[in-house]
Amino acid sequence: MPHIGPEVYKCSVTVNWDGLTGGEAKTSQRKLDFDMPKEFNGLGRSFCPDELLLSAIGGCLITTFLNFKERFNLPLKKIQVNVRGEVKLVEGAYRVNGVEVKMEASTAGDEVERVRRFIELAKEYCHITRSLEGCIPITVEITVRSE
Repeated sequence: MPHIGPEVYKCSVTVNWDGLTGGEAKTSQRKLDFDMPKEFNGLGRSFCPDELLLSAIGGCLITTFLNFKERFNLPLKKIQVNVRGEVKLVEGAYRVNGVEVKMEASTAGDEVERVRRFIELAKEYCHITRSLEGCIPITVEITVRSE
């Protein structure tokens, strides 16, 4: 499938400590606060890095699908991505042990299979999950309903 966009996309983020248990990630155009969870003696004021990783996975899957939606004029009423992860203590250090994704969409009744196929393609073309798949087991469950 032909790609849209540049051959190489570069981005950068500057991350600064806030003097407490978190910090701020900044690009030239936006910022995002983060913090350690209370379970790890953080203040839990913002997303923790694990939640940001899960958000990146879900966000990449949904935006990849939305790219297909626009390119192929897919009728869509709703799409939601739920991402769960497990962080486990392994040999004295924490590791993301696995990620489970549930993608749910609704569309017109005669378009269910077509939308399902493009969600499958989004799963295949999402560059975040493709980059992580050798390191973290990621499962994706897809449900498409007619409305």
